[in-house]
Amino acid sequence: MKLKYIILYLLLSILGINNTSAQEFNKNKDLLLANFDLKPDEDDIMAAAALACMLKHEDFEDVKYYAVAGAYGDQNHIFITSSVPDYFNKLFGSENENWTNAHNNWNASVVRAKDKILPVLNNGGKLFIQEAGQSNFTYDVLQAAIAGGMNLSTVQNNVVIVQHSKYNEKNTTPSELEWLKQNTIYKKIDDGNTSDNETPGYRSYDTKWLALAKSTDNPNKVAREIWSLADEVCDAWESTWTNKWIAAGGVDFSDCVENWNIFNLGTEANDIDSFWKKYVTNKQ
Repeated sequence: MKLKYIILYLLLSILGINNTSAQEFNKNKDLLLANFDLKPDEDDIMAAAALACMLKHEDFEDVKYYAVAGAYGDQNHIFITSSVPDYFNKLFGSENENWTNAHNNWNASVVRAKDKILPVLNNGGKLFIQEAGQSNFTYDVLQAAIAGGMNLSTVQNNVVIVQHSKYNEKNTTPSELEWLKQNTIYKKIDDGNTSDNETPGYRSYDTKWLALAKSTDNPNKVAREIWSLADEVCDAWESTWTNKWIAAGGVDFSDCVENWNIFNLGTEANDIDSFWKKYVTNKQ
């Protein structure tokens, strides 16, 4: 009996390893869909800046991605219009080619995102979705892909959604969220907005992080420009919602815990210090 249990345990372990490896991002054929709600918290401004710094690092050379601004759900807040288009153009490149503004035109953005993901999925790649916001946009994109001929089984086996925020889940249309949980590889990881869990603490009141990023001594000129612009956008943003970390002169790019998970960064970037050294100031 003991031998049977040992064999069963080993088989389950092997299956678990295979399942984990199957969910690892392969930059040769996979695509990252980075959805930012930008409604109304400035943490999305900084999360987008952090992702842009990652994408400009040599480790992420040739990573295929598409970013979305305004991928929000049912919450009743104001969209951060000051972040687009100039800011996202600086971070990700040309509008509509590398990113789309779902706030300005939801339906056209759904079509653009669908047109980006179909070739990837049809060629055996996986779609990894960073839900730096709610999942309404993701639902519409996947429904459009299925309407365009994508097999549901392909969606079920090759679309990985990573969500970290309970707030985001609560402000997604319930029926749409339930469909996504049932028909994709849906991963709810520990909340980056809270402390003392398994995700990195990508927020701090300390003003030194922005100072290091914006300093003329920072050898990473691209990151220096990105974070200087991010700071300007956050300073100019006024709403009924106050991010207390950013308001104090600190940083909050908590939505990037999803990137940390998707790209399996582990200890390479498991806190602000290691993230800054690798992707912002080039000081390993």
